[in-house]
Amino acid sequence: MAPKQLYVWGPAFNVPSIDPRCLVVETYMRFLRVDYTVVHANDPQYSPTGELPLLKDGNVWVAGATRILAHLAKHNLDANESLSDTEKADSYAYSALIQDKLYDCMIYTWYADTTNFVKNIRPTYAKLLSFPSRYLTPIQLKKAAKARLSKYNVEIKDDDKGLPQNEVEEMKELQRTGWHFMYRLARDTYSTLNQLLGEKSFLFGDRPTTLDAIAFGYLALHLYPDLAHRRLQHILTTEYPRLARYCDRIKETYFAADLVESQAAEDVPSFWRTLTNNPKAIFNTVKSDIAAYMGNTNEGQENRSQAEIEFQRKRIWSIAGGLTFLFAYIIYNGIVSIDFGEDDEEDDFEYVYDDQEEYYDDELEA
Repeated sequence: MAPKQLYVWGPAFNVPSIDPRCLVVETYMRFLRVDYTVVHANDPQYSPTGELPLLKDGNVWVAGATRILAHLAKHNLDANESLSDTEKADSYAYSALIQDKLYDCMIYTWYADTTNFVKNIRPTYAKLLSFPSRYLTPIQLKKAAKARLSKYNVEIKDDDKGLPQNEVEEMKELQRTGWHFMYRLARDTYSTLNQLLGEKSFLFGDRPTTLDAIAFGYLALHLYPDLAHRRLQHILTTEYPRLARYCDRIKETYFAADLVESQAAEDVPSFWRTLTNNPKAIFNTVKSDIAAYMGNTNEGQENRSQAEIEFQRKRIWSIAGGLTFLFAYIIYNGIVSIDFGEDDEEDDFEYVYDDQEEYYDDELEA
């Protein structure tokens, strides 16, 4: 059997991927010694859902970290099989905490800290991306971070004013005056994970589980990036050295072997390929997003800031407007025809290429 092929954001900051979700999946696959090769795609448009990671497993394509982990578990590659029901429930709760709080703290240090953004984040993405994405993507990511961080009343601005430029003196001053809320949030989350880890090798004992893959995927991008302002790294190494050693142990044990890279497959179900082969699937996806926003997300929006809601609204309508124009162009020029039947029984996306079927589950929420 041919090895699986994993499409991810490329390496940066001394870790295998600049994206925590890509790093989570790769860590999970290394835990279970899955035979795979990696493609440094550095372009979410490789994926029909516009997100990485993307997995090719034989003739099946699976997009998104949550879907990939579920797919692997379904095919007898389940890192949680030894956990009790209580431990599985706890794992889910801790996973949600990590993916919410640690991600927010990461993007705060990457985008709200102007020095880090200008000196480290933007240049790093520029090396990974091709023209013109290298100029556009970092700004788009910064805007998305601003919308997400608005729930904390965090401003995207220069946070260097009034602080000493010497790193040691700066950290002393931050400790003397009290941490910014986002650093306190990071410390609270570190403390929770530190207590769970205790003296164990992994979070639930002697064997790594899905939670360990998630924890490493997010903690690694706090610990290893050599940023101009390494405040999260400082907190981890000085106040939670056990978590830092935990990350080092996983990195040294499971990422010692070099990555095996491969060329992108010819049948990659990119957004454009999906559109030309099955435009109805794309149309239904956008239609579902709009319907969910207009009528079915009131409960979810109660916990979201106005800026996040506004950002999501603009995103959906911009996608819908762009696709409407593109559909009109394609149909007018006879590139493809669309059959809008009444059969909407399938809940999953279905893409057909060369008489092969690929299935995708619900999209991972950001």
